[in-house]
Amino acid sequence: MGHEQIFDPSDLRCALEKGQFVPYFQPLVVLATGKLYGFEVLARWKHPELGIISPEIFIPMAEKNGLIGELSSQVMRAAFGARALHGGGFRLAFNISPLQLQDLTLPRHIRQIAENAGFPLELATVEITESAIAEDLTAARSISADLKAMGCRIALDDFGTGYSSLFHLKSLPFDELKVDRTFVSSMTTERESRKIVAAVVGLGQSLGLETVAEGIETQEQADMLVRLGCEMGQGFHYGRPAPAEQLPAVIAFGQSRAVSRSGDGGAGSSVTCREGLPSQRLSQLQAVYDGAPVGLGFLDRNLKYININRRLAELHGLSIEDHYGKTIGQVIPELYPLLEAHVREALNGRGVCDLEIREPASPGRSRRTFLVSYQPAIDEAGEVVGVSCAVNDFTDRKADEDKLRQYERLVEGLDEMVAVIDRNYRYVFANRTFLEVFGGANARLEGRSILEFRDRDVIERIVIPNLDRCFGGIPVLFSMEYDLIGTGVRELSVSYSPIEVSGKVEAVACVLRDITDMKRIELVETGWRKRIELAECAGLRIGLWDWDIRANTVVWSDESYRQWGFTRDTFSNKIADAVPRIHPADRPFVESAIRRVIARETDEYAAQYRVLRPDGSICWVDARGVMMGDSSQRMIGIGVDVTGEMKTATSHFGSDLYC
Repeated sequence: MGHEQIFDPSDLRCALEKGQFVPYFQPLVVLATGKLYGFEVLARWKHPELGIISPEIFIPMAEKNGLIGELSSQVMRAAFGARALHGGGFRLAFNISPLQLQDLTLPRHIRQIAENAGFPLELATVEITESAIAEDLTAARSISADLKAMGCRIALDDFGTGYSSLFHLKSLPFDELKVDRTFVSSMTTERESRKIVAAVVGLGQSLGLETVAEGIETQEQADMLVRLGCEMGQGFHYGRPAPAEQLPAVIAFGQSRAVSRSGDGGAGSSVTCREGLPSQRLSQLQAVYDGAPVGLGFLDRNLKYININRRLAELHGLSIEDHYGKTIGQVIPELYPLLEAHVREALNGRGVCDLEIREPASPGRSRRTFLVSYQPAIDEAGEVVGVSCAVNDFTDRKADEDKLRQYERLVEGLDEMVAVIDRNYRYVFANRTFLEVFGGANARLEGRSILEFRDRDVIERIVIPNLDRCFGGIPVLFSMEYDLIGTGVRELSVSYSPIEVSGKVEAVACVLRDITDMKRIELVETGWRKRIELAECAGLRIGLWDWDIRANTVVWSDESYRQWGFTRDTFSNKIADAVPRIHPADRPFVESAIRRVIARETDEYAAQYRVLRPDGSICWVDARGVMMGDSSQRMIGIGVDVTGEMKTATSHFGSDLYC
């Protein structure tokens, strides 16, 4: 206060002669890490009596009296010559007065000072204000081009406070864009300042310029700038301007405080690399939007669509263009009543994930099921600016889940013992029958190893080797004897089927059947068949047949082939090929007898009928059969050639029975 009256031009000339104008160095840091990367050089007048005098006092006087060039040179020489900076790779940024930007010899002068001090100009940044450009744009272009040719970087200082003309950004080859402290200091409290900073940073990124924020005083401001994508910063939060003799301590402190700050932004937040620019992240998100297999959209605070991908548009049955300017209620009016409460919750900052929604019924269209999520979109100040939507058509998956539940219920009711075992030989699933036999009705096998149970020798010797074969992708079928609790030694048929997940066998489905009784029946049946065959050999005309009702095929013995006039080579085993050979007059009676047995109205099938052989002869067959007692849907029986008896009866009674 009052310095303008105290000082006159002669005082400035005297101070220049005595070298009283010195550089002070304010740290420049990488905001994402806090790492020190350089300094902005600020001029100070080191007055022997008044102490340090601010540049706001002497710079205007120096410009007015033509001393600004000499003053800047004195400060620049001292800054370039600071020993603590040599070899450290630190950048130095200098402010250039608008008057200096009219001096075409300025670039040559700066190069001479740097060369004398041994400072590489590749580490120098010249900061130019917009007001300086406006004074003489032609000179500014020429000087900027020369500085760039020398290796210097060019920064546009205090952007947003002067003319703020985008024409200036286009006219000169800037490398950096500096955000003025006026907006930075109020950005955490004023929405308008925050949006201006975001716009300036975004403008710099779109032009490929590094952005540097001035006047950072709090960690909150620094964090917000990082989220906005600002790369560099300076301010009292990182250090006040310091004289050259304090540089070693400033550098040591700056290096010790540099820490990585990338990572999780809070519980449940996505992890984002903070080195990525918002423009890069926006491009990445747009790529995700366009290629995502799920429907994605963004609603503003009025619940209008302002972004949507093609998949969501397809789910809605509309074009992308038909969504813009419309609310979610207008786009999907039939579903919105089911969604409104959840969308409004997201607007209030509380998201919802994996909400299952089923379409209301409508004529002529199957009902779809959707899995939806609504999350609040929060800006850098914590304000909810909209709702992010994710929609997945869950219809097929829902149907699969329903089928799986039906399958589980079906398996649960089977008499066969069914279990699923993972690669660690642990039970994943076991049905009721399996539990009753191997674990007790109330036991839980899931998660337990098969080696925990009895008969470990059998498990290690037989079970595990066969499981390992199946884990190799090979279905396995074998039988073994096993001492079942309360039943005794039984013969078990065991089948192992590989279960693949993403192309790799992760588990084995095991089906065990007690075949002890079936084996006994087979022995009895084999003996019975043998006796019939012996009867055939003895001259009795008894043929055997085995009819698979499900497949509608029949297996005959040689005698049956003879009775029907077929051979093994001429008969396809299909019932449809045999039925036409039955005499038309006898066919209704045969079909009725078969239906009664299949319907369980009687236990035994019995019918006499005539077979019309291919050679024109007739064979009378007396057939008897029974249904098998298992679930195989098979009927077995015999056919006796009674042609001779029928001929005798016809001759005796004189009837036309044989015809």
